[in-house]
Amino acid sequence: MTLRPSEIATLRGTILATGSVKIELDALWRLWNRAAPRFVGDPGQAAALHEALQQLASTAVLELPKQAWDASTVPALPRHVLVPAARRAETGRPWATFPWRLELGWASSLPVLSAALFDDLTTINDWLGRVDPANLPIVPVRYRSAEIFAREKRLEHLERTKMFGPGRLTLPMLACMRLAPPAPAAVVGPGPDVLVVENSDTYWVAVEALRDCPGHRIGAVVWGAGKTFPAQVPSLAVDVAGQGPLRGVAWYWGDFDPAGTATAVAAARSAPDVDVRPAMGLWTAMAGLAVQEAGTIDWSGAVGQDWLGTELWERLAPVRAEGGRIAQELVPVDVVAAWADSFDLRPAL
Repeated sequence: MTLRPSEIATLRGTILATGSVKIELDALWRLWNRAAPRFVGDPGQAAALHEALQQLASTAVLELPKQAWDASTVPALPRHVLVPAARRAETGRPWATFPWRLELGWASSLPVLSAALFDDLTTINDWLGRVDPANLPIVPVRYRSAEIFAREKRLEHLERTKMFGPGRLTLPMLACMRLAPPAPAAVVGPGPDVLVVENSDTYWVAVEALRDCPGHRIGAVVWGAGKTFPAQVPSLAVDVAGQGPLRGVAWYWGDFDPAGTATAVAAARSAPDVDVRPAMGLWTAMAGLAVQEAGTIDWSGAVGQDWLGTELWERLAPVRAEGGRIAQELVPVDVVAAWADSFDLRPAL
């Protein structure tokens, strides 16, 4: 019989959620059946509950009685358990006296801690007591979160709180790491560079155009997935379309609007080992096109002038002056193939 960490975590959470100092055996059965429904009706269900309670007692989530045991099952089960955290809650700062492991000792000195974060930290505390993180394989953060909390995104939420930081929780402490989301890409030639486009229809247009136009430097077309590309950039240093790490320049082209230029600037800053530059010929092709959504776009505070260069920024000034935008899809299809052979693909000196 092997209990799943998620079952222990769920039982622990439901026990603490009762807020009761003393929980009787019949209530424990109900909580356990919800936490581990696969054991309902199983001959080993009593042994499973016994093991779960022993694990929670070993991490001070609950206290087992010395004599009050029900011997009608094998193994015997406690007639009740005590929940120290519920007893200490009356002090108003239960985390100050909680028996934290060394890695989480800093939590006892926190001036305030919500009930939800206290529950999260004690769940991690329990997990640290069951494993040896130094000898665990490093896994993606959502895999570790699913193991600890039975919720794959919980660690990501915690990362945005003050529980993470120097001297507090870290991903290495939990033997996990954050991986960049993959960037969808299609091979279009043997070249070292890639063309990254913001929109999905433009992606397919560029793939077809560059596959039909051999001899250029573009090895793959990458879909930047709108505002997602800055997070995807590090993945280019790992693999592009199954061809290995990027060997040249990532030429970026998006919509000419505040969101499009902000995405480009953020992408260029996101990974120092990936060279993200503007696909100048394609941005230039937007100059002189009919302005879309005039009077509806707020360009105040927009970024992109330094990245695109003052000359091109000024050529596109009418778009900003009219409070409009230019979508990639307005640029004629054949411009992409023509750009692939243009001067702006030569390596910078």
